[in-house]
Amino acid sequence: MARPSESFPVLLASGRKAFIPFFTGLFPDRALFRELLLRADDAGADWIEIGVPFSDPLADGEVIRSADRCVLNSGFAFKKLLEELNFLKKRLRAGFILMAYFNTILQESPADMGRMLAEAGIQGLIVPDLPLEESAPWEECFDRAGVDLIPLVAPTTSKQRMHEAGRRKGGFIYLVSLTGVTGMREHLPRGLSEYVLSVRKQTDKPLCIGFGISTPLQAKKVGLLCDGVIVGSALIHFFLGKEKDFSALRRASSLMKNIRKALDGLGNGV
Repeated sequence: MARPSESFPVLLASGRKAFIPFFTGLFPDRALFRELLLRADDAGADWIEIGVPFSDPLADGEVIRSADRCVLNSGFAFKKLLEELNFLKKRLRAGFILMAYFNTILQESPADMGRMLAEAGIQGLIVPDLPLEESAPWEECFDRAGVDLIPLVAPTTSKQRMHEAGRRKGGFIYLVSLTGVTGMREHLPRGLSEYVLSVRKQTDKPLCIGFGISTPLQAKKVGLLCDGVIVGSALIHFFLGKEKDFSALRRASSLMKNIRKALDGLGNGV
């Protein structure tokens, strides 16, 4: 799979909705993390989003925070994650999108970080705490390296900022479905359709929705509104407290296959 800016037009032309599962990097351990990515690829993921564990993940709820703590307590190193992705990149059809807080990205110059990400097979990058106004030099370096810097939009984002996000080079816009943090929820947020429509009026970029999507039915409803669906906490929670339980791997694999099935056949429909 090529970077989102190159591949998304092909997906849209074929009527396919993007499925993007999210996993915390190297959680629950390196071996199971590798197996999870292989299973996600087998389930039909288009890209796999990998979160870099961080001590204060402001955008994340308790499920992802718990996974972050587990990995950090076991001695996480960013370069170990890049090594693992570099190993897997030729074994998977799906591409990699990295989600990292700015403190991680700041460890290197923009050019060096872009090169490191590209060498590991990462094709997209989400930095939730990088302000849009300060992202241009980073976006330029990442773009030269072949990595899309993907902007986020939330229900509280002004129309002007939605428009500005839509003008950026990133292959799609990540729509945060609600005001709050990541996590499983019984119901989709009210006003989601109106929110998606308001963003579409500001940009023709593909829209992918994340935060709070937990079931195949929810994924199908969201898929009717947008171009791609991102699911994280609903997959990660299977492993909390049972990090060595291979039945958790089977449950996560089954959920991914059922979400892919729910999205298939929806067509463009937006």
